[in-house]
Amino acid sequence: MNTVKHLFYLCIISTALLSCKKDVSGCTDSTSDTYNSEANVDNGTCSYHGFLTNWYDTTTRDSLVANNVAALTIYVDNEVVQNINPNIIIWSAQPDCSTTSIGNWITMEGTKSRTISISVKAFDATNTEIRSWNQALTINAGECELYQVIW
Repeated sequence: MNTVKHLFYLCIISTALLSCKKDVSGCTDSTSDTYNSEANVDNGTCSYHGFLTNWYDTTTRDSLVANNVAALTIYVDNEVVQNINPNIIIWSAQPDCSTTSIGNWITMEGTKSRTISISVKAFDATNTEIRSWNQALTINAGECELYQVIW
């Protein structure tokens, strides 16, 4: 009878140990781009994206052309993210964020908000810098920020 009891207890303990949920590390935030539905332990690997759209109106475009600007270069945190020919791209009014062809995705690792340093530099045909604009902007996950260049 003791052997049966021992086997019974051994079965219960074995079942309890084998049925324990194992920890799975990963991103546990369902709003993250890197969400892991299997994870039950957040390991800080969540990343998010926001969007930055740079634009200028026809008045600024006319000033760019009048000042012989051949190119606008957009920098985010000192890295080139976009080159714009001011003779081609213009907006008659503030654009909306429905198109991703005129902006830049901003990645945020481990946070839903990131303050970036944006710089826009105007160059002439000889690649001489004519003017620059600098500003800090906060980008939030899943949102679009507009940055207007004004001459």
